[in-house]
Amino acid sequence: MRTAWLAVIGCQPAPPPPAPLEQELPPAYTSRQITDPALRQLAEEIQNWALKQVGPGGQPLYSRAEVLAPAQTVMPYGVGAYQQEPRLPVILTTGAGWAGLAREDKEAKVAELFRTLTAKLEALKTQPPLRPTLTIQTPQGLELAWINYLDPSGKNLHGDE
Repeated sequence: MRTAWLAVIGCQPAPPPPAPLEQELPPAYTSRQITDPALRQLAEEIQNWALKQVGPGGQPLYSRAEVLAPAQTVMPYGVGAYQQEPRLPVILTTGAGWAGLAREDKEAKVAELFRTLTAKLEALKTQPPLRPTLTIQTPQGLELAWINYLDPSGKNLHGDE
């Protein structure tokens, strides 16, 4: 008798699959995505602009350009005082044209790029204000610059002598 009862339960037809949702679900894990359309467009413009930059001989200055989602960055303000600021991380990987630039030209290009990024982000008028963090690295991953503010001495690149 028990065997017959188990056989009846096990022989039921599979239930039909659930009906598809009529509306699209919002993306999951948006903390790693740029969700603001204006900021997403600006990020694409920055990437395209950076990849079009050329050095001596027409070789590209940057082989890769990444703009990550805004992140809270802890900034030191004196001894033991810290404050979080929203930052837009921009990471540029040097290309073949980078080596052909003189040291002064590299510093000038980086300073110009940081000023341009700052101006474009200020034009968005976000609250709180969004500022750039510019990282320049070699294809091997050696960090040449990590800039939150331009150095008044004009030396923003390190390790590229």
